[in-house]
Amino acid sequence: MRQIGRVAVLSIAVSTAAMVLILSVMNGMNRFVAERFWGVDPDLKIEAASGKFFDEGDLLERVRKVEGVMSASAVVEDQALLAYGEQTAMVRLKGVDTVFPAVTDIVAQVYSGQYDLSSMDNAALVLMGGGVYNQMQMPPVNGQACRLYTVDADRLSGPFAMQQAVSSYAVYPSGLFSCIPEYDNQYLFSGLGFARKVFDAGGRLSAIEIKLVPGFSEKDVQERLRQEVGDAYTVKNRIEQQQAMFRSMKAEKLIVVAVFAFVMLIATFTMVANQMLLIYEKRHDIGILSSMGMRTERLRLLFLLHGGMVSLWGTLAGVVAGSLLTFGQQYFEWVKLGGGSGNYITDAYPVSWQAGDVLAVVAIGLCIGILASVLPLKQVSSFAGKIKRDV
Repeated sequence: MRQIGRVAVLSIAVSTAAMVLILSVMNGMNRFVAERFWGVDPDLKIEAASGKFFDEGDLLERVRKVEGVMSASAVVEDQALLAYGEQTAMVRLKGVDTVFPAVTDIVAQVYSGQYDLSSMDNAALVLMGGGVYNQMQMPPVNGQACRLYTVDADRLSGPFAMQQAVSSYAVYPSGLFSCIPEYDNQYLFSGLGFARKVFDAGGRLSAIEIKLVPGFSEKDVQERLRQEVGDAYTVKNRIEQQQAMFRSMKAEKLIVVAVFAFVMLIATFTMVANQMLLIYEKRHDIGILSSMGMRTERLRLLFLLHGGMVSLWGTLAGVVAGSLLTFGQQYFEWVKLGGGSGNYITDAYPVSWQAGDVLAVVAIGLCIGILASVLPLKQVSSFAGKIKRDV
């Protein structure tokens, strides 16, 4: 009997520990991906509520005067076609001003060459994503030029429409950057003036990107900016800038929680067996207590408390074990990516222990354990009635 009880505690503990560990790994991976995004994403980003571009006017200066804003950078961004030899690729050309390196951590992402966005009449130096560079099958950075093509839809009329609508510019990669595939495989950074010329943007912008003063509340500054710019613009924080990605991360996490909750439910079958055997073993005691006047509800409560204690001990043991494994991986990096060969962005699996997840696991474990304890309680009534009749 005691052996079955230990098995019940152990099964709950193992499933709980696995759930804590898996959620911690997911948190670590999600945080790692988010931090890679934040290497090139600003704290806050202002865009037009509708349309691609908006007039700069005095908007940039007004934004820079808002309390909590440390730096604000003007941005012009749109699609273009990049060609080198026989290779072509659709890319995002992002023109930025000289303040941009102070707004994001883009300079730290450069792994080859240097951050130089100088421009000439019809040519410019660009910072190119490593994925784009590999896709174009270019030789090492040595002054080789690519051609950047854009189409002005307003000029697509007349007998020589295509020749008039298509513009071509020479771009030279001054450096290569790498953060995440979403940027590496499609982005080029250029000077703001060159991008305005390429997209015929004039005095317009596609976004204003903002760096906050450390210590200021992001939510408060975001609200001040919304009041300053009005409803014609959107002010997005980092999560809102990558909303689709963070939504998919949440969905993945919920699916994992649901799967492991089902695993925990299966693990509690041993607890059901433990409860049933315990009730059967104590059947004579149940009958005696019932004949002495103890109500059946109180007898059920005793066995429910026993099941709750088994569930509690198993859940707490699993949480402690899972937490220790998580902290051990975080500090000692036991499990390496690729065997620690150094071919990956990070050497070991990233993990992140979060109290909210642990509390959710405890709640799920206790609820499932109590549910498993309730199922065998019908036997208490039958044994109590049977012994009464025998007496």
